[in-house]
Amino acid sequence: MTRTGLRAVEEWPDLVPYLLAGSGQGHNLATGMPLVHPPVAELVRSAFRRAVEDASFTRRVSLYHGVLGDPELRERLARLYGEHYALPVTAEEVLITPGAQAAFHAVSALAAARGRRVVFFAPEYPGYRTHPEVRYDMLLPEVVEQGDREFRYLPPAGRLDPDVGAVIVSRPANPSGNVIGDAALAALAGECASVGALLVVDNAYGPPIPGLAYRDMGLPWGDNVVCVQSFSKGALAGERLGFVLAPAPVVRELGELQARVATFPPQLVQFAAAILLRDGRYVELCGGELRDAYQERHRLVRDRLAAGLTVPYRVHAVDGGQFAWVRLPGLAGRTAELFFTLLDRGVLVAPAAPFYLPHLHDDPHARQCVRIGVTAPAEAIIAGLDIFTEVVNEHG
Repeated sequence: MTRTGLRAVEEWPDLVPYLLAGSGQGHNLATGMPLVHPPVAELVRSAFRRAVEDASFTRRVSLYHGVLGDPELRERLARLYGEHYALPVTAEEVLITPGAQAAFHAVSALAAARGRRVVFFAPEYPGYRTHPEVRYDMLLPEVVEQGDREFRYLPPAGRLDPDVGAVIVSRPANPSGNVIGDAALAALAGECASVGALLVVDNAYGPPIPGLAYRDMGLPWGDNVVCVQSFSKGALAGERLGFVLAPAPVVRELGELQARVATFPPQLVQFAAAILLRDGRYVELCGGELRDAYQERHRLVRDRLAAGLTVPYRVHAVDGGQFAWVRLPGLAGRTAELFFTLLDRGVLVAPAAPFYLPHLHDDPHARQCVRIGVTAPAEAIIAGLDIFTEVVNEHG
């Protein structure tokens, strides 16, 4: 309940049960499930077959292995990212994780051990807040309007102090799809370095794996920069395989923290991923056909909003990822309350409030924005957005 006594979804734990149950209820426009692209999925299936049939299978699944991950996979990832971004990445600077989420928990544990805060820029994915002993803080971004229908978030400058142990940003962002520009990200890395903080970049949608960015982007690199990557959007979400690119001392420290919980990541999926990277087909499909499929869904969402909404609205510039972030500046009330009106009509969306810390819930964007996923079936997107626009038009 809100202070007004109305039902509302304002915290991430309030929203998650609906996300988990939403696949069988009406039109789920809140989904965070990735698109399943059959050619990519078939490559993954083939890689697992080859992994199981390989002479090393018994050794891989029957014995214990190193904390930092499969040597072949680490070497191939170092080469792939080094070549793609023209950076001197080595295998010693790669850590394999049991999902990207494990890396963020390790970063939080590192900040907790040092007694320092972890900072985000609103709005940001709530799943990073995993550690009960960490002080999490959130700063509001600069908002720049672009044309008649778009806007963009820019990271605030000069707001960090020596109490900050890490700044975490998603790029492309969940929920907004924002890609912080290379120059702004480099400046942020420098500001973090000046106060002894890590800059942790969640590149789960970025190139080359899975390559779901629609704006050119480089990869930050430095002694205080940690880049977290994931295979999830490339047909491996169910296997929970992630990896970190960072300076070797940071990789070792994060590996030690990870080992206290997981010892080492599962072996078979690591071997399958290494097989996928033995030629360029997997990366090519992810950055080509899969990326195009996501872009087409974004266009569908934009077109339905433009055709249906008669009230003022703006959409964050689509730089990448799988979400549209829509602002409704004339809305009467909050999207945290509108959530239930839409749910009663059979449409599930994600209101803005859970992507903000509570002290920022009165910010206009926390009140007026909504996250719409683009990976539901096209017919569900069309039907769901037709209801969404009708309801929004009724509520301002």
